[in-house]
Amino acid sequence: MGRMSLPDRVRLFVRDRRYRKRTMSREGIRFDLVRRASTPSPGPQDVVLLCVCRDAERYIPSFLAHYRKLGVARFAFVDDKSGDATRALLDQPDVDLFESNVDYRATGGGLLWRDMLVEHYGRGRWYVSVDCDEYLVFPGCEARPLASFIADLQGRRLKRAMAVMLDIYPDGPLRDAPSHRPAAAMPASLYPLFDGDGYDLENGPTCLSVRGGPRQRMFGVRMRINKFPVIHMDRRSQFSGGATHGPFPLYRNFTAVQCVLLHYKFPADAVEEFRKIVSLGQHVGGSKFYKAILEHEAFGEEADLRYEASMRYGTSEDLVRHGFIQDLR
Repeated sequence: MGRMSLPDRVRLFVRDRRYRKRTMSREGIRFDLVRRASTPSPGPQDVVLLCVCRDAERYIPSFLAHYRKLGVARFAFVDDKSGDATRALLDQPDVDLFESNVDYRATGGGLLWRDMLVEHYGRGRWYVSVDCDEYLVFPGCEARPLASFIADLQGRRLKRAMAVMLDIYPDGPLRDAPSHRPAAAMPASLYPLFDGDGYDLENGPTCLSVRGGPRQRMFGVRMRINKFPVIHMDRRSQFSGGATHGPFPLYRNFTAVQCVLLHYKFPADAVEEFRKIVSLGQHVGGSKFYKAILEHEAFGEEADLRYEASMRYGTSEDLVRHGFIQDLR
């Protein structure tokens, strides 16, 4: 998207003020740092990663390995009452662990927690804000650090980077997919395919919205699949009241796609995982999108998400060449 016209910008400022009124109250919410990292506190130029998780043991080793390689200096996790080995796996020298007396749904899908983390680490800083099943890819990430990508954004006077979430899936039916136990192996090495076409873009109320992927192609679910995982949080920036897909200020959300999140959404036990998500009912509309997929006749252990335009993930440069990412270098 090019330079925004003044009337468009004014309309978004007005909408921004209206949406901010939905910000949830913090009254009665306790937010505690329960385990502090043993490494020095992050400096002003260090990138802090924000993540809200629950029962995330399958992701933690590869997730930490991936983002450490990119150059993340400090990890800030909010654990939402995990019942597996998540907390033990997060006992790492560069990880701060937080907990709260309320659950994910009571904080607007964790958005209020993310704002509270920003206040803890400070404004005027670049953050990575992702879920534990999302692996950031930007142009040249195999050989250059996140700081270099952030410098590209700053060179274009951008305060955040938009990413498309590419749902990765196995090269065969779900029932035959390899099990991804807690390990440092990247999910894309086990689930290497993603949809190569069928994506559409439109201007939504809070951001430029992208939809598509196997959830839409196979199950008819039109979910927004874009986020802003790399973001500079200044005094005007805010997660709560808006959406994970459209943080404030809204006028910064209408831009080209500069990165991708490889989204680990269809593991071998996807049916069981979707049942758990629906039972918790903490996602949008009581997890209505996941319920629709779970009830679809095409979804089950025999489901095969492959089709004629499936692509195999190789490198970030492949994504640039095929038009998924704008390279700012």
